[in-house]
Amino acid sequence: MGKLTDDEGRVKVFGFRSGKSWKMIIAVLYYVLVSFVFVTSVINEFRYYKFEPIDVVLVIIKYVFIFVFLFSPLIFLSDFKYTYNIPLFRNKERSKSAIGLIIVLGICYLMMQLNIYVGSNLYKSSVKEYSLKNTVQTIAPYDKKYESDRLKVLLGGNDFAKAYKLEVALDKGFKTVVLKGDYNKTLIKLKSPIFKNQEKLFVRAKSYGTVNKKIVEGDWSDVKQVKIIKSKKNTETTSPKITTPKTTQKTKNKKAK
Repeated sequence: MGKLTDDEGRVKVFGFRSGKSWKMIIAVLYYVLVSFVFVTSVINEFRYYKFEPIDVVLVIIKYVFIFVFLFSPLIFLSDFKYTYNIPLFRNKERSKSAIGLIIVLGICYLMMQLNIYVGSNLYKSSVKEYSLKNTVQTIAPYDKKYESDRLKVLLGGNDFAKAYKLEVALDKGFKTVVLKGDYNKTLIKLKSPIFKNQEKLFVRAKSYGTVNKKIVEGDWSDVKQVKIIKSKKNTETTSPKITTPKTTQKTKNKKAK
């Protein structure tokens, strides 16, 4: 491939350096074809598909590697100054350049496949299922007055959860469950006459959702005990009144005599 010279006007783009017509025709056809494929792929993907923010980042990364893959001859085999800093391409030897190009193509292909898998529904489903099964649901039950029949519970949200299962029991082992239900909010307000005048109440919850049309449930959370606040009874202590005998005017007159 020869040593790079600094002759002015020398074409440095791969396929045009030798000035041979057949090489330039092949190079033009290749660059036009890969440019058409690359541009139409980008336009179609961003035009017809809806993405979440993370998906946009993944798509951009994917097309960076696709660009390097398609235009690798132009990027690595052209006679530009930056190629002197890239191993296997700096000396412009055919054998080393071929090995370097194979390595570049292999890395780009693997990264494209990995990126495609991360953005696929299969990967998203597996992440969703793992999160539902392994994310422990946190609970913060509000304090409850002893005479009250109302209870509020705050759950730690799960982005993949469709709803939450909640149970309230009179014992820590949940053998006596007094209330249970499904809720689609993290702040849950409960009301039951059984809550009144209970010394202890225990709460637990778990999240569940749909993955590939199948219900996936997580494990029950740690059991949380509700703090019962008893109202102080107003016990009024009445002190005995000390009554002094009334002195009449007659007794006063008698004493004076």
